[in-house]
Amino acid sequence: MNYRASRIEQNPLDYFLQSKAEGPFLQVADVVLRENKDPKEVFAHLIRIATDSKWSHSAILYLISDPYQGFNNTFLVEAKTKGIHLANWRNEVIPFDEFTVGIKRPVLDWYVENPYEQSRHNPRDPEDTHGIGYLRHVRGIAIDQITGLYDHTTVYELAALYAARAARRHLSAVPQVAEAATAVANLFKKWDEKSDSAESVLRFICSGLVQYSFFEALRRRIINDLAIPEHREVGLSNLRNLHRVIYREDPMGLVPRYIEQVQSGELDIRDKVPEEVLDLLKTAMPADFNNSPNLKWHYIILKGVIWHITEADADYVPTSPEESEVLGMLQAEHRS
Repeated sequence: MNYRASRIEQNPLDYFLQSKAEGPFLQVADVVLRENKDPKEVFAHLIRIATDSKWSHSAILYLISDPYQGFNNTFLVEAKTKGIHLANWRNEVIPFDEFTVGIKRPVLDWYVENPYEQSRHNPRDPEDTHGIGYLRHVRGIAIDQITGLYDHTTVYELAALYAARAARRHLSAVPQVAEAATAVANLFKKWDEKSDSAESVLRFICSGLVQYSFFEALRRRIINDLAIPEHREVGLSNLRNLHRVIYREDPMGLVPRYIEQVQSGELDIRDKVPEEVLDLLKTAMPADFNNSPNLKWHYIILKGVIWHITEADADYVPTSPEESEVLGMLQAEHRS
């Protein structure tokens, strides 16, 4: 898919804190990617090397500013090395010379709303869009992880899974990548060992939290729809499309196989998700979201400048070196 980038002459803080008359330009459950160029951020640097990507962080848009309801800021839910928490939009984009931000949106043209969802649409709601009930469910799943706990085993397992994924892809070609992945794993372990709080909550690093939330929210909505005779066809349709909320590679076809097992009755969708599927979700990387055709590019914020991303004809040619630089950021990463 080809894109064009249009420069928006407005401050990223002011532009995205939109009023009802102007927006919204952001949407609940938008996926936010960030590149951190701060040389002091060793962890972010290692993540980029280990995943062979410019992006070192991802988050889910949780709350859009709505001054009429008293919300004067935009917040994201994200996972960091100190746990899962809400983050202020300002802290995602400033300082401009250190942070580059990309915003992608789930493609939901396949999603079928049940009659209750359809009845809940409100044209006066600035967030209202097709699938808004599902998107709000996604953010709910993400924020619910704040109450989860973890132990040493969970952290070590996650670190090992990420290191293994990076090593399988890059070990033979670029040994430094596997070394960086191991360093990331060691950082996880050292951080965990120093933690003296039983309330720490790192079940997923940032991208794993994002991927898990989209999958689990849809799974639960399918469960609810299958339990209501009038909603059953909706549930079956969304079950057939469960793979569309998988934003990373699935080379072994684990999710399609899971869907087939549920459809055949071999597995009950209400039961615990197989561990191999959970591992697939938890080891999503920011680069996966960069690559995924199931997420559509909407904005890039580069050097404090907003660029609106739209689809373009195959023969489209950038009109400036700056636009070329922006469009270059949309290219696929870490492909075999």
